[in-house]
Amino acid sequence: MIPTFLQPSHVFKRDLDPSKYRLEIDGLRFFAIMNVMIGHLLERIQRFWMEPSPHFENAGANAVIDFFASPNQGVLLFFAISGFIIAKQMQDVPDGRFNAAYVGKYYVRRAARIFPPYYFVILSSFIAVYFLGLTPPGLNSFEKTAAVPIEQSFIASMFYAHGAVFDSLPRLFALGWSLEVEVQFYILAPIIFLTFFRGAHRAEPWRFVVFLALAFATSFVVMNKIAPVNSFTVLSYIIYFATGITMARHEMTMQRLFARIGSKASAVLGVICVLGMFWLGEAHFSPLPMTLIYWGLTLATIVVMFGLAFQPDTLFGKFCRIPAVTWIGMACYSLYLVHMQFFHLATLVLGKFATFNYLGLAIGFVGLMACALIGGAAFFAIVEKPFAGWRPFSKKRAPQPPAGEPKVESRGPF
Repeated sequence: MIPTFLQPSHVFKRDLDPSKYRLEIDGLRFFAIMNVMIGHLLERIQRFWMEPSPHFENAGANAVIDFFASPNQGVLLFFAISGFIIAKQMQDVPDGRFNAAYVGKYYVRRAARIFPPYYFVILSSFIAVYFLGLTPPGLNSFEKTAAVPIEQSFIASMFYAHGAVFDSLPRLFALGWSLEVEVQFYILAPIIFLTFFRGAHRAEPWRFVVFLALAFATSFVVMNKIAPVNSFTVLSYIIYFATGITMARHEMTMQRLFARIGSKASAVLGVICVLGMFWLGEAHFSPLPMTLIYWGLTLATIVVMFGLAFQPDTLFGKFCRIPAVTWIGMACYSLYLVHMQFFHLATLVLGKFATFNYLGLAIGFVGLMACALIGGAAFFAIVEKPFAGWRPFSKKRAPQPPAGEPKVESRGPF
């Protein structure tokens, strides 16, 4: 029997009227976190179960596993979701209210909401590695960045600056690179809106054309090392955030366009997009101009998924609003923070004490995924959720949106 504090009705209880939440955004988060979790689990199954075993010789089955062992695109979808959410919060704020006080409260809310769970993971990892000497084998990213002293890596990670300083994955928590990018975007977001989207004509199309062009040029130059700038920063990925911002402003137009797609067609397109995310995660595009094709396909996949999710009466839209799906999407930050550690240790230990075949692999995959989801829910309930409504230095309750105005809930860096 599941303890009360871990039951979904308790863990994922919303404090506000559910009608004010954008359930489809949690549905999109579901696809993003599932891409990441499935990819990371299969990577470790390959590393600790399949490579040491002679029983995995079926080329077709191995090709399927290789196809889904690609977690990269889920992170890019998270970036677009973040751009969409922040734009929904900022785009309609009157110029008179978009001042230092507003921006200060925005930064406080962001810090109070996302820092505590992340610091819990980073501090725990530092204690385990530095003081207890616990470094499980098979930590490829940890070994690749061995040139960075662990103390320096820890300090840089605490300031969300490891990638900016060392141009590499963090040693203690490799997935922290994307959280660093998210935080850098949160810092940059008010500047973007103050620069491009203020005044009486803030929604003019030319503003978004200029913004997207600058974002694309910046990402292209930095990601491809055309300029001597470290790649693991928001500058490499600003195009994805910019796409989310643009979709937030033109959401009604997207809804009208995608309303022409039938319910069954939405399901087919949704499946194609989900499979496309896994394919793009491992696809290689070279020489340099082929980067344009990669980004075109990636951004098109993201835009189509958003457009499909906006349609509540289609099969894809309904799927995005299923309670279990939205619960997983709601807990995506906690799942992102803890799933890798669990998958690594569990597959490492099981690989030493058991011999697997394809049936055992399938059973192990389902079991470990279920355990990770339960563990993420526990972390969400115990560590993340208590800080969700924390507003330091504030004695007044935040004003509620006018009746009938949809609220986009922001529950984490995604």
